Amino acid sequence: MWKFLFDFAYGLSFLIIIPSWRRKFRDETLFGYREKLDDLLATKPELCKKKMKLAKGGGSLAFIFDETEVYRVRKTLSEATTIFPRLEREKRITDALRRYLPVAIPKITIIKGRKFIFYKTSFIPGVILANLPKKVLNRHSDKIAGQLAVFLRKLHSANPKSIADLTTPDKTRHWCHTDLCSNVLINPETFEITGVIDWEWAKWIDVCHDFYSLYKYRRKMRTTEIPLKTIVKYYEG
Repeated sequence: MWKFLFDFAYGLSFLIIIPSWRRKFRDETLFGYREKLDDLLATKPELCKKKMKLAKGGGSLAFIFDETEVYRVRKTLSEATTIFPRLEREKRITDALRRYLPVAIPKITIIKGRKFIFYKTSFIPGVILANLPKKVLNRHSDKIAGQLAVFLRKLHSANPKSIADLTTPDKTRHWCHTDLCSNVLINPETFEITGVIDWEWAKWIDVCHDFYSLYKYRRKMRTTEIPLKTIVKYYEG
């Protein structure tokens, strides 16, 4: 759907007579979509023959090819050219934590295009937990909360030596995702958690930040039973 809408809007942009307005529309409303896609295809020409879908997240565009490979790039043009240090940090964290966790998390490969920086990951199937209907979430809240509790206990107990330089000696702190609300993927038929994406804001911090992040940015999640049940199940062990 997003690809059709962006391609349609890009086509309409040719009707904008004033060049500076046309450029502003493409850069700000469409997040430089066509320019970034052209840069990716020039860097990875083998992708031209694959079927592509477009997804739009909080801070990035995702080009999904054949539902096997995902290439993300930051929405804003300035971030898309200077994001390398943050991506390198996210890659280090996900590489270190992956073996400790019971669900899939992205395995990142950083790709420098001619102008933009992309990060490639394998495609993790599923839908965003918070996008499911509230009635469905509440109906399956026990199962979902139980899985979240297990995931969080595994995450909070992990302390890989390879990223020890990103931590402090404070034993009241643990590795946390801190942005779970819109980044938990789930199988909408079995209600099994398939993965957790977007580790950009992961940090060594108090675990309360992960509990808060289960409902922080999505009103729907604040009105479901999942956040509270997750906390209860987490401490029940």
